[in-house]
Order: sequence, then structure tokens, then C-alpha cells
Amino acid sequence: MKFSQLAAGDDLTRRMAQEAIKKSVLLSDYVEFFKKPGSSVTVRSGSTATAIDGQSRALGSDYAKNTVTPSYLTAGRKMLGDTVRIDMAFEKMGYDLSSEMTSQLTRRIREFGYLFNYAIVKGNSASSPIQFDGIAKLITAARTITAAENGYTLVYGNDNAAKKSQQELLSKIDEVVAMCEGTNRVIITNAKILSFLNTIARDQMIVQRNEFGIPVTFYNLIPLINIGDYQSAPNTYSPIINFDETVGTATNCASIYVVSFEEEDGLSLASCEGGFTVYPVQKVGNFLECTYELITDTSLIRPSALSKLAGIKMT
Repeated sequence: MKFSQLAAGDDLTRRMAQEAIKKSVLLSDYVEFFKKPGSSVTVRSGSTATAIDGQSRALGSDYAKNTVTPSYLTAGRKMLGDTVRIDMAFEKMGYDLSSEMTSQLTRRIREFGYLFNYAIVKGNSASSPIQFDGIAKLITAARTITAAENGYTLVYGNDNAAKKSQQELLSKIDEVVAMCEGTNRVIITNAKILSFLNTIARDQMIVQRNEFGIPVTFYNLIPLINIGDYQSAPNTYSPIINFDETVGTATNCASIYVVSFEEEDGLSLASCEGGFTVYPVQKVGNFLECTYELITDTSLIRPSALSKLAGIKMT
């Protein structure tokens, strides 16, 4: 299910959920959640078997028995949100605190979309146990393709050398897309790489607007999402996917990810009933407070649902 379906049933939560997804195309249109009760959840991830899938048999004979052992993953409960509060003394100064709280909450919750984008890519439970793991942590070496041994430099131009270089990159992108198996595939990158692909592969790109009028680029009919920036400090924004990775001798590389978001399959996020809630405004001491949060955890149910092209570097 989509994020808007996960939101609790009250009017304030539904309105704030709409504000959040306006800032994240990924959260609005592509990420899939599933609901299960409990402080942790178990989900079927696949199985091991004594033989390959599918056999042949002769008429009048049986198939060889294939013993299957089910496998399961456990997802935890990680909370992502914020608490907004306003000093009640403002009311004596002529402020309408109810209106002010709604206004400030709306402004703050728009940042939630950016925060979620950061977490789904860069979240790392090893460095912070309260975070869920993002795709940069979940990806494996077996499902990673390197653009070039010491990084691939984005090359503009129309001469033969530039054209050859660009075709090699597009071939690598096609390869990493094919490596990701699933029905809801999304390519995740940054603004610089998206701009470059728009330049060199314009005939393979189309742009459509989603329900909020936000342009979404498609590469060979697969959504190509600029994951954007996050608030790294007050009023300071930094790219979520930056040119700061090392490949070979190059230290200024970035990656492209391909992920298939599917409910209880592929990459899916475990949550619960009312998994996104804006709690009622309450008086705490001399403040009015309102908390909003998403309860979830990532589950890579199929490793084949995630792939990565590493080693794209700046000049």
C-alpha cells in the first residue's frame, strides 16, 4: 500500500500526509508499505530447495521430490518524525495559537518528505540503531556494477569519442536496470546525473506530471527520480546522493540505484495500523505540542529487487 493509505483515519493526519508526499515523488507514487501488528514483524522472504525450480518427467512417472525450506526476515520498528511546539505566551501577544500550530506543522511536515528520501537511501542501523537501513546499506557487491575501474567521467560533446563514452554509460545503465527484477522498478539518482542523461539520451526520456503536477522523468518507461537534497543543518541543504564515493583511485564518484518496491516482496517497508499519525495537539507545561511520526522498517525480501551502478564521477 502507498503512504497515503498508511495514514491514520483522522482529518489532520490525512491532510499532513498529503503535504509530506508533495515533496517526495518516491513516497507519493512508488514506495510500498505493508501492515503487521507487534513490536517487530516476520515476513516470508523465500526458501531454499534441494533442486532447481521446474523439472521434466516422462508419461507415467513422477517428478523428483524437491524439499523446500521456508526462509523469513524480521523487521523492527523505527520511528521517523518530529515534535513541533509553540510557547503559549504567544496567545497573550495576540496570536491565534490553533491557526499558528497548523501553519507551523504544515511547514515542518513538508521537510518530512526530504527526511524520508534521505533515510530510504542513506539510513544505516549500524551507525545509528534508531535508523532503518537504506538502499546504500542493503545493496550487496554481487548486485553492483562498476561504471569504470577508476570511475566514469561524465563526458559532453558530439565527437566520436564523446558519443562512444556516452553509449558505454547508457549500456551500463541498461545492464543495471535489467539486473533489478520486479514490476515496480525505479531508478534513483541525483540532479547532476539526471541532467546529463537528459542531455545524452533525450530520445529515450519522457516527462509526465503526477497528481500534484510535479514533473517525473521516465527513462525507457522506468521512472528516473532525482532523490534531491536533505536538511543537513538548519537552513542548509546537501545532496542525498553526492559525488563523495570512492571507486578505484577516484574519490569523487556517485551511484545510480535501481529498486523494485513491492508490497511484501522486493523492497517493502513494514509498518502497522495507523503507521503514519499526527497526534492531537496537547498542552505540555507552558507549550502547545504536536508530534507526527512514521513507524516503519525496511525489508529487502528479494535481493534481486535492488541493483547499483557505482563509479560515476565529476570532472
